[in-house]
Amino acid sequence: MAINRQAIFISAGNFTPGRIAAANTASDGSGSLVTVVTAVTDGTRVDGVRFINSQTTAAAAAAKVFRVFLSDTGGTNYRIVGEVIAAAVTRSTTVAGQTAIYTFDQPIIMKSGQIMAVCQSVYGSAADQTDAIAYAGDFTA
Repeated sequence: MAINRQAIFISAGNFTPGRIAAANTASDGSGSLVTVVTAVTDGTRVDGVRFINSQTTAAAAAAKVFRVFLSDTGGTNYRIVGEVIAAAVTRSTTVAGQTAIYTFDQPIIMKSGQIMAVCQSVYGSAADQTDAIAYAGDFTA
C-alpha cells in the first residue's frame, strides 16, 4: 500500500442548508429526514451542524431535540451520530430565535456517497420551522 506523504486539505466548502418543517421522533434513522451534506468522491469533513429557528413571524418555538444521522456509502441505512436539545423560545423584535449547535468531538470524515441528514422531534406549527447547516468541507485528490 502506498503511503501518502502529501498533506490533504479541504478544497471547497459544502454548506447546503436544509429546512426542517416536520416532526420526527425516531432515533433509528427512519421517518422524515432532511439532507444537509452529501459527500463528494474524495470525501467530506464535517465538524458540526447549526440549527436555527427560521419562522416567518414572531411566535413561540417549542422545546425540541435535534438529531443528526449518517448514512452508509449507498445513501441508506441511517444511524444517529448526535443530538442536541433546544429550549422553548419566543422570538420577538428584541429576542433572538431558537438556536442550537451540535459539534462533533472528532470531525466526521464522510466517504463518497454518504449522506448526513437531520430531523427535529417537535413541529407544532410554522413557529417550529428550523434551518440546519453543516460546517463541512470537501476533499480533492
